[in-house]
Amino acid sequence: MNKYTASMPHAPGVYLMRDYSGKILYVGKAIDLFKRVSSYFNRTNSEPKTAALIANVRVIDYIIADSEKSALILENKLIKKLRPKYNVIWRDDKSYPMICITAQEDFPRLCVARQHQKKDKSAKYFGPFDSAGDIRDLTRYLRGSFNIRPCNYEISENRGLHGCLYFQLGQCPAPCLGKISREDYLKNVQNAQLFLEGRYSRLLSNLKKAMSLSSEKLDYEKSAKYRNNIQSIESMFDKIRFREIKEGDVESNISKSRGLSRLKECLELKKVPVNIEAIDISNIQGKEAVGSLVRFTRGLPDKKNYRKFKIKTVQGVDDYSMMREVVERRYSRLMRNRQMMPDLVLIDGGKGHLDTAKQVFDKLGINNLSLISLAKENEEIHIPGKDKPLILDKDNPALHILQHIRDEAHRFAITYHRKRRAMRLGAVKSVK
Repeated sequence: MNKYTASMPHAPGVYLMRDYSGKILYVGKAIDLFKRVSSYFNRTNSEPKTAALIANVRVIDYIIADSEKSALILENKLIKKLRPKYNVIWRDDKSYPMICITAQEDFPRLCVARQHQKKDKSAKYFGPFDSAGDIRDLTRYLRGSFNIRPCNYEISENRGLHGCLYFQLGQCPAPCLGKISREDYLKNVQNAQLFLEGRYSRLLSNLKKAMSLSSEKLDYEKSAKYRNNIQSIESMFDKIRFREIKEGDVESNISKSRGLSRLKECLELKKVPVNIEAIDISNIQGKEAVGSLVRFTRGLPDKKNYRKFKIKTVQGVDDYSMMREVVERRYSRLMRNRQMMPDLVLIDGGKGHLDTAKQVFDKLGINNLSLISLAKENEEIHIPGKDKPLILDKDNPALHILQHIRDEAHRFAITYHRKRRAMRLGAVKSVK
């Protein structure tokens, strides 16, 4: 282990190598950031170009991703935006692979091509990519997700009776058998192109329209396929925040990744807490009591997964019972619906609030989920099974992450509480 890998997590993501001045020299992606970055310093016979890069590196930052595929897409987006020196030099090599969408066929194909093989000038090319294996995986994903033929057959009126093996395996829409119209097929190709261009909103809009149309035609099987595809793409694009990346966005993501890694170390967690949920209770003397839950993914608010709770079972001032109700409602529902659990749950409060939440988790049989509370007065972090609270330095990025998430849960709870109070007061005035 060296100074570059000391805080590097065992997680997929993108790493950014910088020189003395902080300028980004190279961007790469990894399934395991720690292992990939370590490999640069374990090599005894590095290639001259790699040795030249490492000789100029002074800082290595990273951004955690949800998966290898997310890291690949984020890497390509960053390289196109930032154009780091060594990525540009190496990618001028004509041997690097690209994704090609053919254009001289009635039913275009997705295939892998090298830059020096760009014979079809009317085709569309995306890349280049560093790894042939990565690009093959991405091409397979796109064919499967957007129903694009993997075969090289010429489509003609002289069709076979049974189609190819790909069709028999459910991996081809079989335009050779007339199973899909050219119009519908070209829409699929257009959607794959939107994916590769990062045009997220337009792509989802197309898929949602197609899903609605399938439902109207009572083709529920096709509608379900569109729904699953939408969910998969929404998840991927949400997690990597696929947007026009600015330098400030990169620095912000790096800062959050550092904070999450420090949080893993400080709390002695088994893995970096990518998904964190925080719960807060708001009431005035027990009136209009509400609970709030916010979810952060990679240090960023995931607002579509925010939840509001009107307290139903507690009368009067009893914060612990209110916390018990909210925790039980939230996590029993996640279990019942088999939805993804967070990596860490943050309770706004002291040891009593933490113990209450822990009792609910024990009752539900949840024992593989990390749980802490953060007391506002002295910013004490309470951890189950530990008598003394953990107190972090005020400049610790792990504490900053927790404070930011806790404060957002508090803001969300206060906003909901005030809204309910205003509704009640409005109802009283209307009666008068």
